Amino acid sequence: MNMRYLLSVLLLLTIGSSVFAQESFVRLLSGRLKLQLGPQARFLTHQDAQNPLEVKLLVGERIQTGKDTQAEVSLRGGEEVIQLRSGSLFTVNDLSEKQTKLSMPIGKAKFKVDPKRKLKRGFQVRTTTAIIGVRGTEFVMGAGEGQTSMLTLSGAVEMASVEAPAVKVRVNIGQASKLVVGKAPTPPVAVPPELRTSIAEGDSTESFEVVSFPPAQDIEEAAAEQEQAQDAEEEPKQDAEEEDNPEEEPTDEAPAEDDALPAEEEPAMETPELEAPEEIEIDLGELDVLNDLLEEVNDAVNDAVEEAAEEAAETERTIKININE
Repeated sequence: MNMRYLLSVLLLLTIGSSVFAQESFVRLLSGRLKLQLGPQARFLTHQDAQNPLEVKLLVGERIQTGKDTQAEVSLRGGEEVIQLRSGSLFTVNDLSEKQTKLSMPIGKAKFKVDPKRKLKRGFQVRTTTAIIGVRGTEFVMGAGEGQTSMLTLSGAVEMASVEAPAVKVRVNIGQASKLVVGKAPTPPVAVPPELRTSIAEGDSTESFEVVSFPPAQDIEEAAAEQEQAQDAEEEPKQDAEEEDNPEEEPTDEAPAEDDALPAEEEPAMETPELEAPEEIEIDLGELDVLNDLLEEVNDAVNDAVEEAAEEAAETERTIKININE
């Protein structure tokens, strides 16, 4: 009984810790924010950054931060943290075992994904113009007015266009890129350390204005070049496969007379002869011996069942006596 109780407790603790790891929390350091899920809305106000107000965040619940607001979203026990700034709209769309999917159509935030987390799941942020994909990194992103700007603080980030997801750039540490509607992401540009700090600490997307981004290519032109590059990569592979597996060219030579079959004759099918089954002789004396053995086994089983039933009844009487005492 004690062992079963302990196993039950351990099972509940394991399930509880797994569920807790999947929970999301939002901490309001200062300012105001609104949490909305369908018609239901919650309003929070707090001004003590040293003792932030923490509430549970549901998947699909949208966060809207007010003016002069700082809030922090913690996912998966702190393995994924997002620091939201003023005027942001943010939603956790998916928090499954395989991936984390977020959306921020407008606003500014700093994202930190622990590269040493237990599961190397996907992490994706979507804006109105861009798709940001990471594995383990830290970056700052600003979105709004048909454009998305992004600065990588550690690791590497891929930014792709929503219009053509195949058109993307890799933005390494200390680099920034910008994506505008109808354009491909700009080539990554290096950002000096002092500007990285001002961008990361700025309260709005205007902090990215200190970066001089290079001109961007039209999205249609970039998509066409991407397709041509893929075709160029596949051609050598196809040529190599054709060289390894050359096709046999058909020949006009007629088959030899010895090998050719007459047109009107078909090869005869030989019908195999079926052998008669061998007769099996049964010794009646051996059957009697087997029947005796089966009866002995049956009697032994019945005796064992009766003894077990008597022991169970005796145990039940003993338990009742102990309870009455």
